[in-house]
Amino acid sequence: MDNKKFNVTILQTQTSESLAGQLAKLFKISPEKALQILQKESFIIKKQTDKTTAEKFHKAISSVGVNCRIDEIITEEESALPEIEEVKTSAQAKPLTDITRPEITPLHSEHASLSLADGPADKNTPDTQDVIKDIDPANFCPDCGTIRASANSACLHCGYDPEELKRNKTKATLIKAGIIFIIFIICAAIAYPFYQQYARQKKIEKDLMLAYDTRNAVTEFILKTNFWPNQNIDAGLDKQISNQTLKSVTVGESSTITVVLRAQALDGEEQTLIFTPHTLKGRIVWNCLKGTLKNEFRPELCRTQTE
Repeated sequence: MDNKKFNVTILQTQTSESLAGQLAKLFKISPEKALQILQKESFIIKKQTDKTTAEKFHKAISSVGVNCRIDEIITEEESALPEIEEVKTSAQAKPLTDITRPEITPLHSEHASLSLADGPADKNTPDTQDVIKDIDPANFCPDCGTIRASANSACLHCGYDPEELKRNKTKATLIKAGIIFIIFIICAAIAYPFYQQYARQKKIEKDLMLAYDTRNAVTEFILKTNFWPNQNIDAGLDKQISNQTLKSVTVGESSTITVVLRAQALDGEEQTLIFTPHTLKGRIVWNCLKGTLKNEFRPELCRTQTE
């Protein structure tokens, strides 16, 4: 009975989508997997099979245009252990060692010498060098080089103390942080009044929009009726017009609008902003330079040049 086994190996073949598709259909695998197989230098598609099956695989693969070959698997039989020949020694052979005369090996290779001709003996022996190599370099004092018990130990020779150095660094860090904090507080104290002033100006600017709306309503009323109102009711406005910043917005004689700003909004006393209307080429224009409101709180068009 023939027990020989064979491998069927696909060899690297010039690939194409159609060829990969045929191989994928033949082995029921994805075209991507078939393409990877064709791109490899060699790929065993069937292992440990008999010769008949191997030939069937070879025929089927070759029929779609793919290069392949059949490789016979050669098994090596276990060889018998070689016989060990007895080695005969001659009668004249001497033993390797004489047990009656044991040799004593000295511990040190150098010989003691009482002569001073060669100068003092070198103390830096290999044994000493090995001991020095075993010491952690961190144990040497960074100031004087003395060997310490550990890297965190104080040096008994020069007094170097790493723990004290760490404490000094911590103190220095805290001092720097304190200085930065103090500088920040000083800057905040200097900037805070300016921020308050800016916030107050923005608040007043926003609340003055109520006065602008009143002015626009009076303008439309005059253009529509050709009548100059002398009070809020004449222009169809509420009797009391106010908000958080404006205490009152009042239409007076000749349609003059007086805006009174609250004292708490200005951080002082009440101040006024007066809008005075007049005609210019058939249009109503307003002058807002009058009143006691400081320039810093006035709209840009209402600021006077005297301050």
